[in-house]
Amino acid sequence: MKRYYEVVAIFSPVVKEEKIKSDIERIKSIISNCNGKIIKEEDWGRKKLAYEIKKFDEGIYYFIFCEIEKTTFPDELKKFFATNEDIIRYGIKKIEKLKKKTEPKSSEETKVI
Repeated sequence: MKRYYEVVAIFSPVVKEEKIKSDIERIKSIISNCNGKIIKEEDWGRKKLAYEIKKFDEGIYYFIFCEIEKTTFPDELKKFFATNEDIIRYGIKKIEKLKKKTEPKSSEETKVI
């Protein structure tokens, strides 16, 4: 059974770009090891945090939306995040239902009378 997850990692603003890239590759390898595939990924860049985390007021955000078959995926990813000092906050959200794109209405249905 396929499951969908949104993963957001916030990296410390003092981490070098090469280290961030290697951590992202590690996240991707965890996804592929769990028979998953990445549907969408985005580098949201440096943003101001809503509140201070570990004495930082900024963070570097990275987002991944993926499809996974293995149920142990969240535990494996949480273990990686918990042991990585470069990641100051993370989120893993299971998506219960995907929203399907709706077909555009025909011109007759959208007529204003």
